[in-house]
Amino acid sequence: MNRTHALLVAGLAAAISASAFVPTLTSTGVPKRWDLAGLFASVNTNVVNRTTRAVRYYLASDAWSATNTAAELNALRASFAQWQAVSGTQLKFEDAGLVAPGIDVNTSDNTNVLFWAKSSTLVNGGLSDISGLLAVTFISSFSPSGIHAQSDIVFNGKDYGWFTDYAIAGATTNYFIEGTALHEIGHFIGLSHSPAGGASMLYISDRGVSSQAGLSADELCAARVVYAQTNQLALRGTLRGTVTRYGTNILGAAVLAEDASGNITAGTVTRTNGFYEMSALPPGNYLVRVAPLDPAAATDYLVRGRSIDQPYSAAETSFLPTTNMPVTLTAGVTNTLNIAVVPGEPPFRISDLRGPTTNVGSFSWSSLPTILRPGQSNIIIGVASPSLPTNNATLTITGDGLTLGTNIFTTNAFGTGLNFISVRVSIASNATPGLRSFLVQKGTNTAYANGYLDIVPAQPDSNFDGLDDYFQRQYFALWTATNAAPGADPDGDGFTNAAEYTAGTVPTNAASLLRIDQTLHTLAGTTITWRSVPGKRYQVSSRAQFGAGTWLNLGSTVTTNGPAAQYFDPSAPGGRQFYRVEVLP
Repeated sequence: MNRTHALLVAGLAAAISASAFVPTLTSTGVPKRWDLAGLFASVNTNVVNRTTRAVRYYLASDAWSATNTAAELNALRASFAQWQAVSGTQLKFEDAGLVAPGIDVNTSDNTNVLFWAKSSTLVNGGLSDISGLLAVTFISSFSPSGIHAQSDIVFNGKDYGWFTDYAIAGATTNYFIEGTALHEIGHFIGLSHSPAGGASMLYISDRGVSSQAGLSADELCAARVVYAQTNQLALRGTLRGTVTRYGTNILGAAVLAEDASGNITAGTVTRTNGFYEMSALPPGNYLVRVAPLDPAAATDYLVRGRSIDQPYSAAETSFLPTTNMPVTLTAGVTNTLNIAVVPGEPPFRISDLRGPTTNVGSFSWSSLPTILRPGQSNIIIGVASPSLPTNNATLTITGDGLTLGTNIFTTNAFGTGLNFISVRVSIASNATPGLRSFLVQKGTNTAYANGYLDIVPAQPDSNFDGLDDYFQRQYFALWTATNAAPGADPDGDGFTNAAEYTAGTVPTNAASLLRIDQTLHTLAGTTITWRSVPGKRYQVSSRAQFGAGTWLNLGSTVTTNGPAAQYFDPSAPGGRQFYRVEVLP
Protein backbone atom coordinates (compact mmCIF):
# COMPACT_ATOMS: atom_id res chain seq x y z
CA MET A 1 0.00 0.00 0.00
CA ASN A 2 1.20 3.49 -0.75
CA ARG A 3 0.75 6.34 1.66
CA THR A 4 -0.51 9.46 -0.06
CA HIS A 5 -0.61 12.93 1.41
CA ALA A 6 -3.68 15.10 0.89
CA LEU A 7 -2.85 18.67 1.68
CA LEU A 8 -5.78 21.01 2.26
CA VAL A 9 -8.37 18.31 2.78
CA ALA A 10 -11.09 20.67 3.98
CA GLY A 11 -11.27 24.07 5.55
CA LEU A 12 -14.15 25.83 7.26
CA ALA A 13 -14.78 29.32 5.94
CA ALA A 14 -15.65 32.18 8.26
CA ALA A 15 -18.83 34.07 7.50
CA ILE A 16 -16.83 37.22 6.94
CA SER A 17 -14.75 36.34 4.18
CA ALA A 18 -23.29 10.30 -1.03
CA SER A 19 -24.82 8.53 1.43
CA ALA A 20 -27.15 10.37 3.79
CA PHE A 21 -24.22 12.79 3.92
CA VAL A 22 -21.30 13.52 1.57
CA PRO A 23 -18.27 11.29 2.11
CA THR A 24 -14.74 12.14 1.04
CA LEU A 25 -13.88 9.65 -1.70
CA THR A 26 -10.75 8.19 -3.21
CA SER A 27 -10.23 8.41 -6.97
CA THR A 28 -11.95 5.03 -7.27
CA GLY A 29 -15.00 6.14 -5.27
CA VAL A 30 -14.10 4.48 -1.96
CA PRO A 31 -14.95 6.51 1.18
CA LYS A 32 -11.89 7.64 3.10
CA ARG A 33 -12.10 6.68 6.77
CA TRP A 34 -10.39 5.30 9.85
CA ASP A 35 -10.27 1.51 10.05
CA LEU A 36 -11.57 0.70 13.54
CA ALA A 37 -12.97 -2.72 12.70
CA GLY A 38 -10.17 -4.45 10.80
CA LEU A 39 -7.35 -2.40 12.38
CA PHE A 40 -5.42 -1.76 9.16
CA ALA A 41 -1.92 -3.12 9.79
CA SER A 42 -0.05 -0.12 8.35
CA VAL A 43 -1.67 2.38 10.73
CA ASN A 44 0.72 3.25 13.54
CA THR A 45 -0.29 2.20 17.06
CA ASN A 46 0.27 5.78 18.22
CA VAL A 47 -2.47 6.84 15.81
CA VAL A 48 -5.03 4.11 16.56
CA ASN A 49 -4.90 2.23 19.86
CA ARG A 50 -5.24 -1.41 18.84
CA THR A 51 -6.41 -2.48 22.30
CA THR A 52 -9.23 0.04 22.72
CA ARG A 53 -9.78 0.59 18.95
CA ALA A 54 -9.76 4.33 19.59
CA VAL A 55 -8.29 7.03 17.37
CA ARG A 56 -5.71 8.84 19.49
CA TYR A 57 -5.28 12.62 19.43
CA TYR A 58 -2.90 15.09 21.04
CA LEU A 59 -3.61 18.71 21.96
CA ALA A 60 -1.09 21.56 21.86
CA SER A 61 -0.85 22.67 25.49
CA ASP A 62 -1.04 26.42 24.80
CA ALA A 63 -4.49 26.26 23.11
CA TRP A 64 -5.52 29.70 21.80
CA SER A 65 -5.32 32.07 24.77
CA ALA A 66 -3.23 32.45 27.88
CA THR A 67 -6.24 33.11 30.13
CA ASN A 68 -8.77 30.42 29.10
CA THR A 69 -6.44 27.61 28.11
CA ALA A 70 -7.99 24.80 30.17
CA ALA A 71 -11.52 25.54 28.90
CA GLU A 72 -10.30 25.74 25.30
CA LEU A 73 -8.65 22.33 25.55
CA ASN A 74 -11.77 20.89 27.17
CA ALA A 75 -13.87 22.27 24.31
CA LEU A 76 -11.82 20.15 21.91
CA ARG A 77 -12.19 17.08 24.12
CA ALA A 78 -15.94 17.65 24.36
CA SER A 79 -16.19 17.85 20.57
CA PHE A 80 -14.61 14.42 20.15
CA ALA A 81 -16.90 13.10 22.89
CA GLN A 82 -20.00 14.31 21.02
CA TRP A 83 -19.03 12.37 17.91
CA GLN A 84 -18.21 9.32 20.02
CA ALA A 85 -21.63 9.55 21.72
CA VAL A 86 -23.50 8.83 18.48
CA SER A 87 -25.26 5.53 19.11
CA GLY A 88 -24.74 2.48 16.92
CA THR A 89 -21.21 3.37 15.81
CA GLN A 90 -17.66 2.14 16.33
CA LEU A 91 -16.38 5.69 16.73
CA LYS A 92 -14.05 6.01 19.67
CA PHE A 93 -11.42 8.62 20.46
CA GLU A 94 -8.65 8.73 23.02
CA ASP A 95 -7.05 11.82 24.54
CA ALA A 96 -3.38 10.89 24.26
CA GLY A 97 -2.09 13.93 26.13
CA LEU A 98 -0.56 17.34 25.54
CA VAL A 99 2.29 18.38 23.28
CA ALA A 100 4.48 21.44 23.63
CA PRO A 101 3.60 24.68 21.80
CA GLY A 102 5.22 25.59 18.52
CA ILE A 103 4.21 22.50 16.56
CA ASP A 104 3.21 22.43 12.91
CA VAL A 105 1.23 20.23 10.55
CA ASN A 106 3.12 17.02 9.83
CA THR A 107 1.10 14.15 8.37
CA SER A 108 4.07 11.76 8.47
CA ASP A 109 4.97 11.82 12.17
CA ASN A 110 2.32 9.29 13.28
CA THR A 111 0.73 11.77 15.67
CA ASN A 112 -2.74 13.30 15.32
CA VAL A 113 -2.44 16.83 16.67
CA LEU A 114 -4.87 19.74 17.17
CA PHE A 115 -3.41 23.22 17.63
CA TRP A 116 -3.89 26.92 16.99
CA ALA A 117 -1.65 28.77 14.53
CA LYS A 118 -1.24 32.14 16.24
CA SER A 119 1.77 33.93 14.81
CA SER A 120 1.22 33.21 11.10
CA THR A 121 -1.40 31.69 8.81
CA LEU A 122 1.35 29.78 6.99
CA VAL A 123 1.41 26.17 8.17
CA ASN A 124 2.62 22.81 6.94
CA GLY A 125 6.18 24.03 6.65
CA GLY A 126 4.98 27.19 4.93
CA LEU A 127 3.34 25.24 2.09
CA SER A 128 -0.25 26.03 3.10
CA ASP A 129 -1.87 29.37 3.91
CA ILE A 130 -5.02 29.09 6.05
CA SER A 131 -5.84 32.79 5.82
CA GLY A 132 -9.60 33.31 5.54
CA LEU A 133 -10.37 29.88 6.99
CA LEU A 134 -11.37 29.17 10.56
CA ALA A 135 -9.66 25.78 10.60
CA VAL A 136 -8.23 23.19 8.24
CA THR A 137 -7.90 19.42 8.50
CA PHE A 138 -4.89 17.74 6.87
CA ILE A 139 -5.07 14.00 6.23
CA SER A 140 -2.71 11.36 4.91
CA SER A 141 -4.22 8.09 3.78
CA PHE A 142 -3.23 4.81 2.18
CA SER A 143 -3.89 4.29 -1.51
CA PRO A 144 -6.02 2.73 -2.91
CA SER A 145 -7.88 1.71 0.28
CA GLY A 146 -8.55 5.24 1.54
CA ILE A 147 -7.75 4.16 5.10
CA HIS A 148 -6.57 7.16 7.12
CA ALA A 149 -2.97 7.03 8.26
CA GLN A 150 -2.90 10.27 10.24
CA SER A 151 -4.61 13.63 10.53
CA ASP A 152 -3.83 17.06 11.97
CA ILE A 153 -6.27 19.89 12.64
CA VAL A 154 -5.10 23.49 12.77
CA PHE A 155 -7.27 26.38 13.97
CA ASN A 156 -6.68 29.91 12.72
CA GLY A 157 -5.74 31.79 15.86
CA LYS A 158 -4.16 34.71 14.05
CA ASP A 159 -7.14 36.04 12.10
CA TYR A 160 -9.97 35.02 14.46
CA GLY A 161 -10.84 35.05 18.15
CA TRP A 162 -12.31 32.07 20.00
CA PHE A 163 -14.54 31.44 23.01
CA THR A 164 -15.89 28.46 24.98
CA ASP A 165 -18.99 29.61 26.91
CA TYR A 166 -22.09 27.99 25.40
CA ALA A 167 -24.34 30.27 27.45
CA ILE A 168 -23.13 33.49 25.81
CA ALA A 169 -26.09 35.28 24.25
CA GLY A 170 -26.06 38.12 21.75
CA ALA A 171 -23.42 39.39 19.38
CA THR A 172 -19.78 38.40 19.73
CA THR A 173 -16.85 38.85 17.38
CA ASN A 174 -15.40 35.46 18.32
CA TYR A 175 -16.12 31.91 17.14
CA PHE A 176 -17.37 29.05 19.31
CA ILE A 177 -14.64 26.43 19.51
CA GLU A 178 -16.94 23.42 19.74
CA GLY A 179 -18.86 24.34 16.58
CA THR A 180 -15.71 24.57 14.48
CA ALA A 181 -14.13 21.53 16.14
CA LEU A 182 -17.22 19.38 15.46
CA HIS A 183 -17.00 20.40 11.80
CA GLU A 184 -13.29 19.63 11.51
CA ILE A 185 -13.64 16.30 13.29
CA GLY A 186 -16.23 15.51 10.63
CA HIS A 187 -13.46 15.95 8.05
CA PHE A 188 -11.10 14.06 10.38
CA ILE A 189 -13.39 10.99 10.13
CA GLY A 190 -13.93 11.30 6.38
CA LEU A 191 -16.81 13.68 5.59
CA SER A 192 -17.10 16.44 3.02
CA HIS A 193 -19.44 19.41 3.34
CA SER A 194 -23.22 19.04 3.49
CA PRO A 195 -25.88 20.74 1.32
CA ALA A 196 -28.16 21.08 4.40
CA GLY A 197 -28.01 24.61 5.81
CA GLY A 198 -28.03 23.88 9.54
CA ALA A 199 -25.70 20.89 9.43
CA SER A 200 -22.44 20.95 11.35
CA MET A 201 -20.78 20.10 8.03
CA LEU A 202 -22.01 23.23 6.21
CA TYR A 203 -18.96 24.82 4.60
CA ILE A 204 -19.36 28.19 6.34
CA SER A 205 -19.82 29.29 9.94
CA ASP A 206 -20.97 32.34 11.86
CA ARG A 207 -19.61 34.06 14.94
CA GLY A 208 -21.07 33.11 18.30
CA VAL A 209 -22.82 29.82 18.99
CA SER A 210 -23.81 28.98 15.43
CA SER A 211 -25.96 26.15 14.09
CA GLN A 212 -22.80 24.05 13.80
CA ALA A 213 -22.88 23.53 17.57
CA GLY A 214 -24.41 20.10 18.12
CA LEU A 215 -24.48 17.41 15.46
CA SER A 216 -27.44 17.38 13.07
CA ALA A 217 -29.37 14.32 11.92
CA ASP A 218 -27.24 14.34 8.76
CA GLU A 219 -24.02 13.81 10.75
CA LEU A 220 -25.65 11.06 12.81
CA CYS A 221 -26.45 9.18 9.59
CA ALA A 222 -22.86 9.63 8.44
CA ALA A 223 -21.34 8.18 11.60
CA ARG A 224 -23.79 5.26 11.57
CA VAL A 225 -22.91 4.36 7.98
CA VAL A 226 -19.14 4.83 7.81
CA TYR A 227 -18.53 3.48 11.33
CA ALA A 228 -21.52 1.17 11.76
CA GLN A 229 -21.54 -1.41 14.51
CA THR A 230 -22.44 -4.94 13.46
CA ASN A 231 -26.08 -5.25 12.38
CA GLN A 232 -26.84 -1.57 13.12
CA LEU A 233 -27.81 -0.79 9.53
CA ALA A 234 -30.46 -3.52 9.75
CA LEU A 235 -32.27 -1.28 12.23
CA ARG A 236 -32.57 1.57 9.73
CA GLY A 237 -33.70 2.20 6.19
CA THR A 238 -31.83 3.00 2.98
CA LEU A 239 -32.85 4.97 -0.11
CA ARG A 240 -30.78 5.01 -3.27
CA GLY A 241 -31.10 5.72 -6.95
CA THR A 242 -29.91 7.92 -9.78
CA VAL A 243 -30.78 11.45 -10.87
CA THR A 244 -30.95 12.06 -14.61
CA ARG A 245 -31.53 14.98 -16.97
CA TYR A 246 -32.36 14.26 -20.62
CA GLY A 247 -31.79 10.63 -19.65
CA THR A 248 -28.18 11.36 -18.68
CA ASN A 249 -26.84 10.94 -15.16
CA ILE A 250 -25.82 14.23 -13.58
CA LEU A 251 -23.23 15.28 -11.01
CA GLY A 252 -23.88 17.35 -7.92
CA ALA A 253 -27.68 17.35 -7.69
CA ALA A 254 -28.71 17.88 -4.07
CA VAL A 255 -31.01 15.16 -2.73
CA LEU A 256 -32.82 15.89 0.54
CA ALA A 257 -34.98 13.70 2.79
CA GLU A 258 -37.50 15.47 5.04
CA ASP A 259 -39.15 13.61 7.91
CA ALA A 260 -42.75 13.72 9.12
CA SER A 261 -41.95 16.72 11.36
CA GLY A 262 -40.74 18.75 8.36
CA ASN A 263 -37.08 18.47 9.36
CA ILE A 264 -34.22 17.60 7.03
CA THR A 265 -32.96 14.21 8.17
CA ALA A 266 -30.36 13.72 5.45
CA GLY A 267 -28.81 15.57 2.56
CA THR A 268 -26.38 14.40 -0.09
CA VAL A 269 -25.29 15.14 -3.66
CA THR A 270 -25.09 12.82 -6.64
CA ARG A 271 -21.78 11.47 -7.87
CA THR A 272 -20.55 11.59 -11.48
CA ASN A 273 -22.70 8.58 -12.37
CA GLY A 274 -25.78 10.31 -10.96
CA PHE A 275 -25.89 7.91 -8.04
CA TYR A 276 -27.02 8.91 -4.56
CA GLU A 277 -27.58 6.91 -1.41
CA MET A 278 -29.21 7.78 1.91
CA SER A 279 -28.47 5.15 4.54
CA ALA A 280 -29.07 4.77 8.28
CA LEU A 281 -32.33 6.73 8.21
CA PRO A 282 -34.82 5.92 10.98
CA PRO A 283 -37.74 3.89 9.60
CA GLY A 284 -40.75 6.04 8.73
CA ASN A 285 -42.33 8.32 6.16
CA TYR A 286 -40.26 10.87 4.27
CA LEU A 287 -40.59 13.47 1.56
CA VAL A 288 -37.67 13.36 -0.87
CA ARG A 289 -36.77 16.09 -3.33
CA VAL A 290 -33.95 17.06 -5.67
CA ALA A 291 -32.74 20.64 -6.06
CA PRO A 292 -29.86 22.22 -7.95
CA LEU A 293 -26.92 23.72 -6.11
CA ASP A 294 -26.11 27.31 -7.00
CA PRO A 295 -24.21 27.97 -10.25
CA ALA A 296 -20.42 27.98 -10.05
CA ALA A 297 -20.28 31.60 -11.26
CA ALA A 298 -22.97 32.87 -8.86
CA THR A 299 -21.93 35.78 -6.66
CA ASP A 300 -25.05 35.51 -4.46
CA TYR A 301 -25.50 31.91 -3.32
CA LEU A 302 -26.16 29.49 -0.48
CA VAL A 303 -24.18 26.42 -1.63
CA ARG A 304 -22.19 25.94 -4.84
CA GLY A 305 -20.59 22.71 -6.01
CA ARG A 306 -17.14 23.63 -4.78
CA SER A 307 -18.70 24.51 -1.41
CA ILE A 308 -19.30 20.76 -1.03
CA ASP A 309 -15.87 19.60 -2.21
CA GLN A 310 -13.57 20.15 -5.16
CA PRO A 311 -14.87 17.13 -7.15
CA TYR A 312 -18.30 18.80 -7.25
CA SER A 313 -17.07 22.07 -8.76
CA ALA A 314 -18.65 21.08 -12.08
CA ALA A 315 -22.01 20.25 -10.53
CA GLU A 316 -24.95 20.46 -12.96
CA THR A 317 -27.25 23.29 -11.89
CA SER A 318 -29.44 23.87 -14.95
CA PHE A 319 -32.55 21.98 -13.91
CA LEU A 320 -35.71 22.73 -11.96
CA PRO A 321 -36.26 21.62 -8.36
CA THR A 322 -38.61 18.69 -8.07
CA THR A 323 -41.75 18.44 -6.00
CA ASN A 324 -41.69 16.29 -2.87
CA MET A 325 -41.92 12.55 -3.46
CA PRO A 326 -43.30 10.43 -0.58
CA VAL A 327 -41.17 7.45 0.48
CA THR A 328 -41.69 4.99 3.33
CA LEU A 329 -38.50 3.45 4.69
CA THR A 330 -38.45 0.15 6.57
CA ALA A 331 -35.71 -1.20 8.81
CA GLY A 332 -33.24 -3.35 6.93
CA VAL A 333 -34.81 -2.61 3.53
CA THR A 334 -33.25 -0.66 0.64
CA ASN A 335 -35.67 1.38 -1.47
CA THR A 336 -34.79 2.53 -4.99
CA LEU A 337 -36.00 5.89 -6.25
CA ASN A 338 -34.69 7.04 -9.63
CA ILE A 339 -35.49 10.67 -10.35
CA ALA A 340 -35.64 12.48 -13.69
CA VAL A 341 -35.35 16.26 -13.38
CA VAL A 342 -36.72 18.84 -15.80
CA PRO A 343 -33.95 20.75 -17.64
CA GLY A 344 -33.87 24.53 -17.57
CA GLU A 345 -32.67 27.46 -15.49
CA PRO A 346 -34.74 27.99 -12.32
CA PRO A 347 -36.60 31.33 -12.70
CA PHE A 348 -35.58 32.30 -9.17
CA ARG A 349 -33.35 31.08 -6.36
CA ILE A 350 -32.79 31.86 -2.68
CA SER A 351 -29.32 33.28 -2.02
CA ASP A 352 -29.65 34.93 1.40
CA LEU A 353 -31.50 34.60 4.68
CA ARG A 354 -32.87 37.58 6.57
CA GLY A 355 -31.65 37.64 10.15
CA PRO A 356 -34.28 37.41 12.91
CA THR A 357 -35.72 40.74 14.07
CA THR A 358 -38.82 42.16 15.71
CA ASN A 359 -38.60 45.40 13.70
CA VAL A 360 -40.09 45.20 10.22
CA GLY A 361 -37.78 48.01 9.07
CA SER A 362 -34.58 46.37 10.33
CA PHE A 363 -32.65 44.28 7.82
CA SER A 364 -29.61 42.03 8.07
CA TRP A 365 -28.85 39.16 5.74
CA SER A 366 -26.28 36.51 4.97
CA SER A 367 -25.97 33.04 3.49
CA LEU A 368 -25.99 31.55 6.99
CA PRO A 369 -28.89 29.57 8.49
CA THR A 370 -31.40 31.24 10.78
CA ILE A 371 -31.60 30.03 14.39
CA LEU A 372 -34.82 30.16 16.44
CA ARG A 373 -36.02 28.51 19.65
CA PRO A 374 -39.33 27.01 20.75
CA GLY A 375 -41.50 29.61 22.45
CA GLN A 376 -40.26 32.59 20.46
CA SER A 377 -43.03 34.68 18.95
CA ASN A 378 -43.60 37.47 16.45
CA ILE A 379 -40.12 37.14 14.95
CA ILE A 380 -39.57 38.45 11.43
CA ILE A 381 -37.41 36.23 9.24
CA GLY A 382 -37.19 35.81 5.47
CA VAL A 383 -35.29 35.01 2.32
CA ALA A 384 -33.74 37.11 -0.43
CA SER A 385 -32.04 37.05 -3.81
CA PRO A 386 -31.82 39.30 -6.88
CA SER A 387 -34.20 36.96 -8.74
CA LEU A 388 -36.95 36.46 -6.14
CA PRO A 389 -40.47 37.49 -7.22
CA THR A 390 -41.62 40.88 -6.00
CA ASN A 391 -45.30 39.92 -5.77
CA ASN A 392 -47.80 37.07 -6.05
CA ALA A 393 -45.41 34.56 -4.48
CA THR A 394 -45.72 32.64 -1.22
CA LEU A 395 -43.04 32.02 1.41
CA THR A 396 -43.66 29.01 3.63
CA ILE A 397 -41.59 27.03 6.12
CA THR A 398 -41.77 23.28 6.61
CA GLY A 399 -42.69 21.54 9.81
CA ASP A 400 -44.87 21.55 12.87
CA GLY A 401 -45.42 24.14 15.57
CA LEU A 402 -45.08 27.24 13.37
CA THR A 403 -47.58 30.06 12.95
CA LEU A 404 -46.82 32.29 9.96
CA GLY A 405 -48.14 35.77 9.25
CA THR A 406 -48.69 37.54 5.95
CA ASN A 407 -45.82 37.67 3.45
CA ILE A 408 -43.97 40.99 3.28
CA PHE A 409 -42.30 41.95 -0.03
CA THR A 410 -39.33 44.33 -0.19
CA THR A 411 -37.95 45.13 -3.65
CA ASN A 412 -34.33 46.15 -4.28
CA ALA A 413 -33.70 46.65 -0.57
CA PHE A 414 -31.41 49.61 0.08
CA GLY A 415 -30.37 49.59 -3.57
CA THR A 416 -28.63 46.22 -3.18
CA GLY A 417 -30.62 44.55 -5.92
CA LEU A 418 -31.92 42.02 -3.39
CA ASN A 419 -35.62 41.24 -3.27
CA PHE A 420 -36.85 40.06 0.13
CA ILE A 421 -39.87 38.01 1.09
CA SER A 422 -40.33 38.09 4.86
CA VAL A 423 -42.84 36.69 7.32
CA ARG A 424 -43.63 36.94 11.01
CA VAL A 425 -43.29 33.59 12.73
CA SER A 426 -44.14 32.21 16.17
CA ILE A 427 -42.75 28.88 17.36
CA ALA A 428 -44.81 26.73 19.69
CA SER A 429 -43.11 25.51 22.85
CA ASN A 430 -43.57 21.92 21.64
CA ALA A 431 -42.28 22.48 18.09
CA THR A 432 -40.00 19.65 17.02
CA PRO A 433 -36.36 20.82 17.00
CA GLY A 434 -34.44 20.31 13.77
CA LEU A 435 -33.58 21.73 10.37
CA ARG A 436 -36.59 23.27 8.60
CA SER A 437 -36.64 24.53 5.02
CA PHE A 438 -37.83 27.75 3.39
CA LEU A 439 -39.95 27.43 0.23
CA VAL A 440 -40.82 30.21 -2.18
CA GLN A 441 -43.56 29.31 -4.67
CA LYS A 442 -44.97 31.26 -7.59
CA GLY A 443 -47.23 29.34 -9.91
CA THR A 444 -45.52 26.04 -10.64
CA ASN A 445 -42.05 27.36 -9.79
CA THR A 446 -40.37 26.67 -6.46
CA ALA A 447 -37.11 27.57 -4.75
CA TYR A 448 -35.80 25.94 -1.57
CA ALA A 449 -33.40 26.87 1.18
CA ASN A 450 -33.05 23.33 2.52
CA GLY A 451 -32.46 23.06 6.25
CA TYR A 452 -31.75 26.77 6.64
CA LEU A 453 -34.02 27.32 9.66
CA ASP A 454 -32.50 25.62 12.69
CA ILE A 455 -34.98 25.26 15.54
CA VAL A 456 -32.71 24.39 18.44
CA PRO A 457 -33.91 22.50 21.53
CA ALA A 458 -34.82 24.46 24.64
CA GLN A 459 -32.80 21.90 26.59
CA PRO A 460 -29.92 20.80 24.36
CA ASP A 461 -28.45 17.31 24.71
CA SER A 462 -25.56 17.28 22.29
CA ASN A 463 -23.91 14.22 23.86
CA PHE A 464 -27.19 12.24 23.81
CA ASP A 465 -27.06 11.20 27.47
CA GLY A 466 -30.52 12.48 28.42
CA LEU A 467 -29.28 15.33 30.64
CA ASP A 468 -29.59 19.05 29.83
CA ASP A 469 -26.25 20.32 28.51
CA TYR A 470 -26.72 23.68 30.23
CA PHE A 471 -26.73 21.90 33.60
CA GLN A 472 -23.65 19.84 32.80
CA ARG A 473 -21.77 22.82 31.39
CA GLN A 474 -22.59 24.90 34.47
CA TYR A 475 -21.05 22.50 36.97
CA PHE A 476 -18.38 20.49 35.14
CA ALA A 477 -15.22 21.77 33.49
CA LEU A 478 -15.49 18.95 30.94
CA TRP A 479 -19.23 18.54 30.58
CA THR A 480 -18.93 15.27 28.63
CA ALA A 481 -16.73 13.58 31.27
CA THR A 482 -17.88 10.47 33.15
CA ASN A 483 -18.38 12.43 36.38
CA ALA A 484 -20.91 14.65 34.53
CA ALA A 485 -23.01 11.66 33.37
CA PRO A 486 -26.65 11.39 34.52
CA GLY A 487 -25.98 8.39 36.75
CA ALA A 488 -22.81 9.73 38.36
CA ASP A 489 -22.72 11.11 41.91
CA PRO A 490 -19.53 13.20 42.01
CA ASP A 491 -20.23 14.83 45.40
CA GLY A 492 -21.14 11.52 47.07
CA ASP A 493 -24.39 12.76 48.62
CA GLY A 494 -26.44 9.79 47.40
CA PHE A 495 -28.14 11.73 44.61
CA THR A 496 -27.18 11.25 40.97
CA ASN A 497 -26.59 14.18 38.62
CA ALA A 498 -29.97 13.47 37.03
CA ALA A 499 -31.67 13.67 40.43
CA GLU A 500 -29.80 16.87 41.31
CA TYR A 501 -30.87 18.38 37.99
CA THR A 502 -34.53 17.64 38.76
CA ALA A 503 -34.16 18.95 42.31
CA GLY A 504 -32.28 22.07 41.22
CA THR A 505 -29.43 21.28 43.59
CA VAL A 506 -25.67 21.49 42.96
CA PRO A 507 -24.17 18.16 41.89
CA THR A 508 -20.68 19.07 43.03
CA ASN A 509 -21.67 20.19 46.55
CA ALA A 510 -22.55 17.45 49.04
CA ALA A 511 -24.37 19.99 51.23
CA SER A 512 -26.72 20.88 48.38
CA LEU A 513 -29.38 18.18 48.23
CA LEU A 514 -33.08 17.56 48.74
CA ARG A 515 -33.45 16.42 52.36
CA ILE A 516 -36.02 16.62 55.13
CA ASP A 517 -34.24 18.46 57.94
CA GLN A 518 -36.91 18.33 60.62
CA THR A 519 -40.34 16.99 61.53
CA LEU A 520 -41.85 18.82 64.49
CA HIS A 521 -44.78 17.09 66.19
CA THR A 522 -47.30 18.99 68.33
CA LEU A 523 -50.82 18.30 69.48
CA ALA A 524 -52.06 20.31 66.48
CA GLY A 525 -50.17 18.30 63.90
CA THR A 526 -46.74 17.91 62.26
CA THR A 527 -44.55 20.51 60.55
CA ILE A 528 -42.16 19.13 57.92
CA THR A 529 -39.14 21.29 56.99
CA TRP A 530 -36.83 20.55 54.07
CA ARG A 531 -34.10 22.12 51.98
CA SER A 532 -35.53 23.75 48.90
CA VAL A 533 -34.60 25.62 45.75
CA PRO A 534 -36.45 28.86 44.86
CA GLY A 535 -39.06 28.35 42.16
CA LYS A 536 -39.20 24.56 42.46
CA ARG A 537 -42.49 22.76 43.22
CA TYR A 538 -42.68 20.10 45.90
CA GLN A 539 -45.22 17.46 46.87
CA VAL A 540 -45.41 16.15 50.44
CA SER A 541 -46.86 12.67 50.99
CA SER A 542 -47.16 10.29 53.92
CA ARG A 543 -47.89 6.74 54.97
CA ALA A 544 -48.15 4.92 58.29
CA GLN A 545 -45.58 2.19 57.69
CA PHE A 546 -41.93 2.57 56.80
CA GLY A 547 -41.54 -0.11 54.16
CA ALA A 548 -45.08 -0.78 53.06
CA GLY A 549 -48.27 0.95 52.12
CA THR A 550 -49.20 3.57 49.56
CA TRP A 551 -47.82 7.08 49.70
CA LEU A 552 -50.72 9.53 49.94
CA ASN A 553 -50.26 13.10 48.73
CA LEU A 554 -50.96 15.74 51.35
CA GLY A 555 -52.64 18.92 50.14
CA SER A 556 -51.49 20.90 47.13
CA THR A 557 -47.94 21.37 45.90
CA VAL A 558 -45.55 23.79 47.62
CA THR A 559 -43.58 26.41 45.68
CA THR A 560 -40.81 28.13 47.59
CA ASN A 561 -38.87 31.37 47.35
CA GLY A 562 -36.02 30.52 49.66
CA PRO A 563 -33.55 27.82 50.77
CA ALA A 564 -36.04 26.14 53.15
CA ALA A 565 -39.69 25.12 52.87
CA GLN A 566 -42.35 23.92 55.29
CA TYR A 567 -45.59 22.00 55.19
CA PHE A 568 -48.01 21.60 58.10
CA ASP A 569 -49.92 18.32 58.33
CA PRO A 570 -52.84 18.69 60.74
CA SER A 571 -54.03 15.13 60.16
CA ALA A 572 -51.39 13.39 62.25
CA PRO A 573 -51.25 14.84 65.76
CA GLY A 574 -50.35 11.47 67.24
CA GLY A 575 -49.07 8.03 66.32
CA ARG A 576 -46.31 7.11 63.88
CA GLN A 577 -46.22 8.70 60.44
CA PHE A 578 -43.59 8.68 57.69
CA TYR A 579 -43.17 11.58 55.29
CA ARG A 580 -41.72 11.95 51.81
CA VAL A 581 -40.95 15.14 49.86
CA GLU A 582 -40.67 14.96 46.07
CA VAL A 583 -39.55 17.68 43.70
CA LEU A 584 -41.76 17.94 40.64
CA PRO A 585 -40.46 18.57 37.10
